[in-house]
Amino acid sequence: MKLETAREKQIDAYIATNDVKEDEKMRVVLKGQPKPLEVYRIPIKLLIYNIRNGRFAAELLAKETELKRKLDAANPQDAKVIQNLLLDLNPAETEALREDLKKNGQLDPGVISRDGAVINANRRMSILSALHDEKHDPKFEYLRVARLPKDVDEQDIWRIEAGLQFAKEFRLDYSPVNELLKLREGRESGLTPPQISQALLGRFTASKVEEKLAILKLIESYLEFIAKPRQYHIVQEERDVEKFNSLQANVVAPLKRKGLKEGEIAKLLTFAFSLIQKTDLRHWDIRLLSKIAAEPAAHVELFKNYNFKNPNGASKETLEESFTTAKEILDAQASHNKPERLLKKALSALQGIASNNSKLGDPAMKTLLTSLKKEVERLMSAKAK
Repeated sequence: MKLETAREKQIDAYIATNDVKEDEKMRVVLKGQPKPLEVYRIPIKLLIYNIRNGRFAAELLAKETELKRKLDAANPQDAKVIQNLLLDLNPAETEALREDLKKNGQLDPGVISRDGAVINANRRMSILSALHDEKHDPKFEYLRVARLPKDVDEQDIWRIEAGLQFAKEFRLDYSPVNELLKLREGRESGLTPPQISQALLGRFTASKVEEKLAILKLIESYLEFIAKPRQYHIVQEERDVEKFNSLQANVVAPLKRKGLKEGEIAKLLTFAFSLIQKTDLRHWDIRLLSKIAAEPAAHVELFKNYNFKNPNGASKETLEESFTTAKEILDAQASHNKPERLLKKALSALQGIASNNSKLGDPAMKTLLTSLKKEVERLMSAKAK
């Protein structure tokens, strides 16, 4: 049985001694059943930010890493830090909501836990607090909220928060990483992928939830690889997350279905992490790793100059050269029945090499030229026949 907190008692006392009940009710689903909740007008000073709010999970972890400590929403100084994180998430959308709150007030109620943690409406509370600090207008001192009963559990809270925030009109969209972190939070609360899908009204299928959780694991492995564990903000942008989407959907998943050994997949992931860390290759390049892995000559070329014992020692140039060469082998295999195209490509490549290039004198270059000469003679001989 949960003990009654001091903040809960303060809220109880405030509701009992003030006319704060509104003429509306908010419908939420608890224990799988719809339940109408009373809406109250509660002073913001009695409430605290929800530190587990999914919309700024990555930013919160980054700030805690910077401060080298956990933030405490009940601490006034930490509450200010959390408020600023919320205000800074998307300045344009925050400003739009700010103007809406100034003009129309808070139209939709939020949701709070029994002891005043704001489950939904954290950003609105941060803006109202900022407006009150700026204008000293009493109307900005309050938040309209439905208060959850005592018997809610973690799964209920996740369903309410995620369901409201993933679909709320005039909401601040989750960033790609924060979306993944929110889904994991639901899984860790004990919800199954089908239950998560149902709570989000089918926004993601159960299989899509599983795929997104697998993508988050790849991101976490990558952050470990670059020695930046849990610093999710590093891959916050959609174009960065798209690389891991491609890695999971177009490389890891199909190779597992084909029965490639876990060790080989791990090696491919290590190389992929190096590409993501040090090169500008895009997600459509990353997805080619699956086809390269299936072509033996390309596979060998990809890893030929890569030291798995010191993966961080690979240079950008070496990685790009290995990937490009492997891709060219792949392309050549795909065009093996189109000799004219291949010969034109080879001729163009050779014509691009200056005869006074100093590297042509290297023994390795001499060996390559000798091999090229033999191949040309072989093809000329075949033509003569």
